[in-house]
Parts: sequence; C-alpha cells; structure tokens
Amino acid sequence: MKNTAIAVKNNAGIEKKRVKAGLNAVDVNALPKTKIISSVFTTDAETHKSIPFGVLFMICIFTIAAIFITFLSVRVNEVNNEISDLNSQLAEIREQTAEAKADIFEKKDITMIRQTAEELGMVRSEYLPAHYITVNTEDRVTVYAEEEEQRQIGFAALLSAVGDSVSSFVEYMK
Repeated sequence: MKNTAIAVKNNAGIEKKRVKAGLNAVDVNALPKTKIISSVFTTDAETHKSIPFGVLFMICIFTIAAIFITFLSVRVNEVNNEISDLNSQLAEIREQTAEAKADIFEKKDITMIRQTAEELGMVRSEYLPAHYITVNTEDRVTVYAEEEEQRQIGFAALLSAVGDSVSSFVEYMK
C-alpha cells in the first residue's frame, strides 16, 4: 500500500499548482522534507503543580473563624453598651427611690404635719371647747307586716334578684 496525501504549503507554489491542476494524490516521498511540530506542549512537572485543596480548605476555615470572632466581639460590645445603659437607668431609679423615701419620711414626721396644719389655720383639739349631747330615747326596731300581694310575687322577686346579680356581674366585668 502506497502512502499518499494531499499537501498544501503556504511557501511552496508547486504543490498549490498540483492541487489546482486536479492532482489530488501526491507521493509523500517526492515532497521535500518538512519538520512537523506537534501541538502538544510539555513543560517541567515542577512549574505546574496541582491545586492545593488542603491549603484552600484551611484558608476558608481560618476566614470563617476570623469572621465568627469578629461577630462575637461586636456582639459583646453591643451587650456591654446595653449593660451600661441599664446600669445608668438603675442608678437613676435608685436616686428617685431615695428622694421618694425622704419625701415620705418628711410627710410622716408629726412635727411637719403640725406645722402644716397650723399654717392652714387648724388648732389642736385640746384647745377647743367640748360640747356633749345626751339623748334619752330607747333603741327600738319597728317591723312592718308584709302584705299579702308581696307574698304572691315571690317568683318575680327571685327573678328580679337574679337580674340584679347578672347586671352587677356585667358591670364588674366592664
């Protein structure tokens, strides 16, 4: 079997003329020797290494840890600010409580009460004349007889009492 090929060269016009002339089969041995360059590029193994997935994984882990630590420190600062705000509110409340206790103690003081009463024009009861009134009547209770009509409307009185109870309950709930 004879090796034949179609050869087209940019530099040589002979082969182009043969192809144009219709000669499709060319003897490979008759062609001038050319150098064939392969399309595969090879390099040293040291220049191209594989991707270090372990290092990338560790970088990701350290990045996540740094973000987490930053988030926690920000949260700690927020909580410390809230605590300081609450402590200042507590101090204000304690101050108000102390003022209220002082006011109450002052208002319970009997000498202060007497001074205020005298300023308003009141006098002590021992300086006022006493008037005693005696009543010479006996204590008595008067019972009136029930009428016959009121005994017959006992069921109506019961319903009225139930209605009063319901209305007082409804008022209480409002």
